[in-house]
This record gives sequence, structure tokens and C-alpha cells, in this order.
Amino acid sequence: MTSQAWPPIDHRPGFTMASVLFWLAVLSTLPVLWLNVMPALGGGARQGHADHSLWIVLHALTGLLTLASGFVALWMGWTRRGFEWHRHTGCTYVGAGMTMAFVALFLAISDPHRSPANGLATGTLAAVWLVATSMGWRRGSQKRWRSHQMWMIRSMVLTWTFVFCRLAQQLEGFDGLLPALGIWLFWTGPLALAEAGLQWWNRRQPAA
Repeated sequence: MTSQAWPPIDHRPGFTMASVLFWLAVLSTLPVLWLNVMPALGGGARQGHADHSLWIVLHALTGLLTLASGFVALWMGWTRRGFEWHRHTGCTYVGAGMTMAFVALFLAISDPHRSPANGLATGTLAAVWLVATSMGWRRGSQKRWRSHQMWMIRSMVLTWTFVFCRLAQQLEGFDGLLPALGIWLFWTGPLALAEAGLQWWNRRQPAA
């Protein structure tokens, strides 16, 4: 397998579309973390999740670590600042994320809330995340850096949508498939937009 040279720095100082999207993604996670993740870590998981609260806490902890390390690794790869720590940060992202995704799969399959439509939506998201992240890891080990970049960006977009799928699951008072439909839209929509942007970038700046 022929390795690729590490792509040139894509980061440009100032306000660019990439920088605006990156910081909007970071900032947009904060309210959801405060309203959903932090209460779960503070004991709120026992309310409504008594029989599986430990799994919820583990999912919240690993999800928080995955988000933080993912944003940092993406920033390092994009700006090349602190790049000597990029591999270590990426390994943290993959390890925490694998735990997060497998817990999500377990909860989707065990279906403690008796909501198979929601379980199918979140379980599919977890499975797609595992595929994207595994492909990114493999391409990195093969030193196929452009492909590694693209797969890990897909993975990070899916990580970001994990947080917002929690919003769809809070659609209490609605019956039927509406919450599940919200989950599907929350992750397929951003992934489709990211894919379009990645393909445009790859055509505009082909790998060496």
C-alpha cells in the first residue's frame, strides 16, 4: 500500500468557513452538555433510568471525553499546533468513542425504555460511527492521510450529532415515530452536508 505525504496545512488565519463551522460546533455543544450530560453525571441518571443508570453514566462520561478529545485532535490536525500530541489525542478519541458507541448499541438493543424506533435510530448511528472511525484509524495506520482526514471528520460529525440526538429523545408528549424521526434527521442531515463539503474539498485540493 503506497503511503501519502501528510497533506499541507489547510488552516488560514482569520474567519473562514471552516473556522466558523468548527467554533459553532464547539459552542453549540455547551448548552446540551450542561442540560443533559452534566445532570446525568451528577446523579440525574437515576431519574427515569434506575435499572440502567450505570450504563447512562458510562455513556455520558465517555461521550464527554470523546467530544473533548475529538475537537482537540481535529484542531491539532487542522492548525498543526501541538501536532506532536495529535496521535495521543486521537487514540483517546478512538478509545473513549468505542466505549461510548458500544454502550449506545447495548442500550439500543436492550431497549430499556421500550422504544424500538428510537433504539433503531440510535443503534444505527452507533454502528455508522464505528465504521467511520475504524476506517479512519485504518487509513491512518496505512499512512493514507487524506483518506484518514476525511474519515475522521465524518466520525467527528457523527460524534457531534450524538449530543443533539438527546434533544430529539426529549420530545415528551409526542406519540408514535416523531422522536425517532428527529434522531434520524439529527444525524443523517449533518452527515450528508459534511459529505458534500468533503467531496468539494477533495476535488478542490486533491491529495498529493
